[in-house]
Amino acid sequence: MQQQHVQQAGLALPAGWRRSLALGFAGLGIWLAAATVARAQTLQDQFADRQTITSSSGDILGDNQNATIEPGEPRHGGKPGGRSLWISWVAPADGVVNFEVDNATFDTLLSAYYFVSTNDTTLDKLVPVMVADDSEGLDRESEITFGVLAGQRYEIAVDGYFGAGGSFEFEWDFESTPVPPPIVFATPPDQAVILGDPLTLTVALTNAANAQFKWFFNGNELEESSPTLLLPSVQEGNVGRYKLRIQTSGPAYFTSPTEIQINTDGATNALAQGKVLDAPSTALVGQGGGSPMPLLSRPAEVQVAGGGVGVVRGYNGSQVFNTTYALVDTNEPPHCGVSNGVSYWLSYQPPASGVLTLDTLGSAYDTVLEAYTHDGELTGYQDLISLACDNDGFGTNGPSRISFPVIPSRRYLVVVQGVNGARGTAWLNYQLNTNQQPPVLLSSPSPQVAAAGSEVQLRLEVAGTAPLSFSWKKNNVLLPGHTGPVLLLPEVTTNDSANYEVTVTNEFGSVVATLPLRVLVAPVCELSPTAEGLELSFATVPGQRYIIEEARSVSGPWTPWSPSYLGDGARVAVYPSVAGNAFFRVRVE
Repeated sequence: MQQQHVQQAGLALPAGWRRSLALGFAGLGIWLAAATVARAQTLQDQFADRQTITSSSGDILGDNQNATIEPGEPRHGGKPGGRSLWISWVAPADGVVNFEVDNATFDTLLSAYYFVSTNDTTLDKLVPVMVADDSEGLDRESEITFGVLAGQRYEIAVDGYFGAGGSFEFEWDFESTPVPPPIVFATPPDQAVILGDPLTLTVALTNAANAQFKWFFNGNELEESSPTLLLPSVQEGNVGRYKLRIQTSGPAYFTSPTEIQINTDGATNALAQGKVLDAPSTALVGQGGGSPMPLLSRPAEVQVAGGGVGVVRGYNGSQVFNTTYALVDTNEPPHCGVSNGVSYWLSYQPPASGVLTLDTLGSAYDTVLEAYTHDGELTGYQDLISLACDNDGFGTNGPSRISFPVIPSRRYLVVVQGVNGARGTAWLNYQLNTNQQPPVLLSSPSPQVAAAGSEVQLRLEVAGTAPLSFSWKKNNVLLPGHTGPVLLLPEVTTNDSANYEVTVTNEFGSVVATLPLRVLVAPVCELSPTAEGLELSFATVPGQRYIIEEARSVSGPWTPWSPSYLGDGARVAVYPSVAGNAFFRVRVE
């Protein structure tokens, strides 16, 4: 269990809040009387152990490095966590509250919840109020501000992004309002739309008559002054973050931002993300089942796939996004040798095998482009395997272009980085050419067993764009002159037992497969009478295993003897003891 200490807060509010309090309540004579002082409390690891605060402001020092996460716990900040701490806060009156994680040594997550019924006590009954990860202007720290009702209990969680931990300050400030403020219970989800489609963003809330509203886009105020914003035809200039400002008789507060992107394939769940670990959850997953749509021409030489019914996703199209709020991650590796840029990541799973070409034509800033893949679960930058990269492939300080082979069974990560911290609207254009495929195995090769003296043909089931070249090795030693799709071994001997490796290559890639071969020498058995009964004997070959089997009929069933015999070149002799007719054989493996 985590232990933290609290700093007495009193009325020592942040400057912005002091100004809003003075403006909102000057002349009302109530803001000094309404403020209360935080009493010593701690944030707790276990939800059931959480403590309650009722003060209007406070400041708690915390550390979540030894914290845990409980079964059924929600994703705080809407992201995977792993080291959550809890505290409860009860609103002293109707008003607006601000919670903030400040001075953190790690990437933080912050969420507020409530229970619909006072009888609800378990994690699965929590209803989210507002969540935050990397709040605007706070880098890796988090802040939430929302309207509250008198007497309502709110459950607050502080967590670390993907299990990050460290020290932090947890701060809160509350300002009462003369009437109940709007309570937000639904905001538009992040989404991608087709270029030119209409889009409606609606914030669902109560007490709308008690406030004025104003929409903001990438930090700029729009004219719309209702909880609903209509974009009749989404263009690249509409890509970015939207949020609604709610102005009460007290302070103003904003809804959680909604990120809007364009995907010309109509993949509404496909989103580029500012963090590499977020990208797999909003991947562009290709859908096959038909021929790729034809390319349509577009200004600035950007080509995108047409929208509408019948689009086959993941072949040809564009993901358009805005990187205004992208952050520099000092742990991020340099892409194509360029470091300290701001990045957005798109996860891509192709609908078919082929050669994928990516470019950033149409982007408003100087970009670097690199593609990666990974084996197993993606846990961090250390898992990335670089496939291709480019900086200024079309000329100095311009867009980039890369091509590389892809297969449907793998997930790929594409990063668009702004050089020297450049930000703006980015076009990531993709074109999958399924007529140009790297070599792909159609089936996994199985080990072969052959009898000495027989002919063996080793071959692969492989597909790919011609011409294909083949290179064969025996136990990692190159076999000169063997460059065909079939390796012919006439009259094999035990010396031909080996692991045969074949590399298949074309101009789009290569694939390597191993074909194990084991050559066995069938034993010659002798059954001879002796003074004591019968003797069964056979010569052995070193390394081969022999199993004697017995049956009462030639047709079986055959019963193996135990133990088996491992050949060492010597002759094996055994003395069966049977009554009646019996048949014997020696199986070798």
